[in-house]
Amino acid sequence: MNERCNVHKNPEAQELPVNQGFLSSKRCSDSIWKQVLVISITICLVTILCGGFLARAKTQQKPPECLQVACPDSWIGFQGKCFYFSVDVKNWTSSQRFCDSQDADLVQIETSQEMDFLLRYKGPSDHWIGLSREHEQPWKWTNGAEFTTWFQIKGRGKSAYLNDKGANSASSYTERKWICSKALLQTSQWPQMRQ
Repeated sequence: MNERCNVHKNPEAQELPVNQGFLSSKRCSDSIWKQVLVISITICLVTILCGGFLARAKTQQKPPECLQVACPDSWIGFQGKCFYFSVDVKNWTSSQRFCDSQDADLVQIETSQEMDFLLRYKGPSDHWIGLSREHEQPWKWTNGAEFTTWFQIKGRGKSAYLNDKGANSASSYTERKWICSKALLQTSQWPQMRQ
C-alpha cells in the first residue's frame, strides 16, 4: 500500500481516525526529512567536488606574469631580443648612454636574419649601431668583443651606423637615430622606460 502525504490548507477539515492520522502524519514527516537529507547530502557532495576541482585548477595555473614574455612599450621583439628604434637623433656616445639608461646597448648584430630585420624596421633614416674603433684599430662592439667582420663596414669613420645599403661609418659626433637592444626577459623584470 502506497500512501501519499497530502497537505491541506486547513488541516482541521480532514478527519482521520486517530491511529491512521498519526501514522500518516508520521510517514509524511519521515518522507520529507529523508528527501531533505538526500538533497542536503547531494548539495554537500557537489560543493566539495567543485571546490576540489577549482583548487586543483588554481594550483596548476602559473601566475600570468610568469607566462608573459614581452618587450617594454616602444620596443620590438625579434629572435630573443628587444630592439628600440629611436625617433630622436643624438651622437654615437649620447645614443649609447641612452641605451645604457634602458639597461641595453647600441645594437650588436649577430646574424644575417637580424641584419635583415634591422634594415627593414629602421626605415629610411640612418641609425647608430654598437660598433666603434680607435684610430687604425679593429672594430669592437660596445661589450668589448672584437667584430668578426661577417659584414662589411664602409667608410673611414670611428663609429658605425646602418643606412639603406648596410653598414657605414662616420665621426662619432654626427647626430643620427640609433637602435638599442637587450635580451628578451619576463615582463616583471623590465624597468619603466626612462627618457
